[in-house]
Amino acid sequence: MTSSPETAEAGAADEQGGVSRLPWLVRTPRNVAWALVVFGGVGLLASFFLTVEYIHKLQAPNEALVCDLSIFVTCGPAMQSSAGAILGFPNIIIGLVTFAVTVAIGAGIFAGASYRRWFWVAFQVGLVGAAALVSYLQWYSAFELARLCLWCMIIWAATIPLVSTGTIFNLVHGHLGAGAKRVGEKLAPFLVTIIIVWYLVVVAVVFAGLLPYFAI
Repeated sequence: MTSSPETAEAGAADEQGGVSRLPWLVRTPRNVAWALVVFGGVGLLASFFLTVEYIHKLQAPNEALVCDLSIFVTCGPAMQSSAGAILGFPNIIIGLVTFAVTVAIGAGIFAGASYRRWFWVAFQVGLVGAAALVSYLQWYSAFELARLCLWCMIIWAATIPLVSTGTIFNLVHGHLGAGAKRVGEKLAPFLVTIIIVWYLVVVAVVFAGLLPYFAI
């Protein structure tokens, strides 16, 4: 059974209309590339400055760091904690590599690259790993260290929209399967809401962890 030209045109129009209803950042690969480059770039810069601070701490352990703003906002405790080297080496290396790769993926799209489905699936695995890692570090900072690292918080702030946008993009474009695509189409209109709620959850976690230290 063959479809008529009218049917094909109607299907194409429906598909185009569906795409146009998606949030701008997830409509096309080129659009999502902006999220990869911008949020990935912010994370990369924060990771770079955190690396500079880490090296300075090794060279002069007793000197204050630029990110030591107060007793509660300071980078030193996070660097020296066990959570600062989850895989046996400093987490900053993970940040430098993963954010650089993210920016490179976005730049590749701008240059005309077209990635296969398996690539986006692998990228999604990385996004899930990033979400899990920053969530653990947020909890650890609030409840174990009771300290906040300035550069780490900037990395968190960049990771949240990066993971949210990348995941919704993968869902709505069918990279994770037909069932996941339907889920993505339902979630896509709430992309900004998801990001805001995620930020609020992080603020609540930090507040809950630090509240005992401010109690009278």
